[in-house]
Amino acid sequence: MFHLHPEDRTAADVTGADLRAAVVADLDADDPARRDYVDVHLPELDLSALVVDGDDVGHLTFRDVTVDGTLDLTGAVVRHPIAIEDAEIGRLVADRASFEMEVTVEESVIGKSAGGTALRAHRGSFDRSFQIAATRFEGRVDLAAGRVVGWLSFDDTTVVGGAHFPNLAVGTAQFVSTTFESGAEFAGTTADLVTFQDVAVSEDAPLELAEGRFEELRVRPAGDLRCRLAEATVSAGRLDQPDEGVAAYDLTDATVGDVDIDCDADSFDRYRFYRTGFDDFPFASYHTVLRDNRWHIHEYVHEPEQPVTVEGLEQTYLEAKQGAADVGDSETGSMFFVRELRYRRRRYAAHARAATHSTSHRVDAAARWVTNGFLDLIAGYGERPQRTAFLALAVILGCAAAFPATEGLVAGDEVVTYASHGVAAVVDSLYFSIVTFATLGLGDVHPIGTLGRFIAAFEGLVGAFLTAVFVFSLGRRVTR
Repeated sequence: MFHLHPEDRTAADVTGADLRAAVVADLDADDPARRDYVDVHLPELDLSALVVDGDDVGHLTFRDVTVDGTLDLTGAVVRHPIAIEDAEIGRLVADRASFEMEVTVEESVIGKSAGGTALRAHRGSFDRSFQIAATRFEGRVDLAAGRVVGWLSFDDTTVVGGAHFPNLAVGTAQFVSTTFESGAEFAGTTADLVTFQDVAVSEDAPLELAEGRFEELRVRPAGDLRCRLAEATVSAGRLDQPDEGVAAYDLTDATVGDVDIDCDADSFDRYRFYRTGFDDFPFASYHTVLRDNRWHIHEYVHEPEQPVTVEGLEQTYLEAKQGAADVGDSETGSMFFVRELRYRRRRYAAHARAATHSTSHRVDAAARWVTNGFLDLIAGYGERPQRTAFLALAVILGCAAAFPATEGLVAGDEVVTYASHGVAAVVDSLYFSIVTFATLGLGDVHPIGTLGRFIAAFEGLVGAFLTAVFVFSLGRRVTR
């Protein structure tokens, strides 16, 4: 009855139930050739809730088959390998179906019109593999909450409608030379290894990998691509740029492990690190790029979906600092630490200006803003000992220039002022300034008058403070 012309099948009053019964009979037959359906034209084929189990594991093949409507495998349990080759199927449905052997679809056209559902396998389970090659899906492909224990592959395939794979659990998946004309969604997907090689995605829709968990992820697009990895976890892999075009990766709130990124100083902003966590990310490999970008990692080539906030930027560099420290890259960690505290200073300033906060909170924020700025100025938060050294030199020289301009210094039997000694007064004044800054207190030279004594006292206090800050900062640098 399968090889009757559709008109003859109608005339013989062959129903869908008859076709289903014939398939069951073929599966139970001893002749494996009866499980090969070749050059068959059907209005639809309902195999839903069918347990496909024979005495052997020979292929169930649909070759050069046309199904005008739906090939329905909803709830079926199939223990034979299935091969669909050179077929035209209006709609393929396998919701909650279980396939215990390989499933392959090759050189076929699934779906009658763009926008409808071409393939749907909600909560479908594939214990071996689900391989699609050289196939065109005229509508949507939907494998929501599906499970592929072994291998999932889309090779040289076009999906005209949206590709929806949310909460998919897969062992290994590859998408090679595949075009997603309406975007591809893998939100919440978990996988051991996923590869996107020469994949093209519509400019109007991203490659959506948000909230996924990937032990290894490799992406090399064919052209322009926006890849959204917000809140995803990528333990290892590589995020590449195409030969022509721009691939932009949004890693907002993601966790990034040992992942290589394809960039230079001019293309680093194609990777957005914002509130991103780092777990074994190889910062040392990107020292030159980071240095050329002044250690900014949050800038992005596209307009971000989430607006940037001062609090978010502070968290961004806190996470980066901790990630760099965890891999022993103290130099990078120190740069991120400075960025973190500078954004914290901006947060203090914003809180001090905000009328919505209480007066005590605003005063406290203002005090913290002043303290933060002061620590940045004198020592770069303990990361720039050279700043402390330059400030110490400025204090010594400034005080040395000031002492002769007051009532002068007593050096031996002389009173040294600019009026009495001219520029030569700076020699004794510089000596006294150095001794005072170092708090040595030798006593052979001392100031005259109240102003001079206050300048000396101030310099002694500043000298003791700056010396302590310099030793602390230098110690941090040496330990690195």
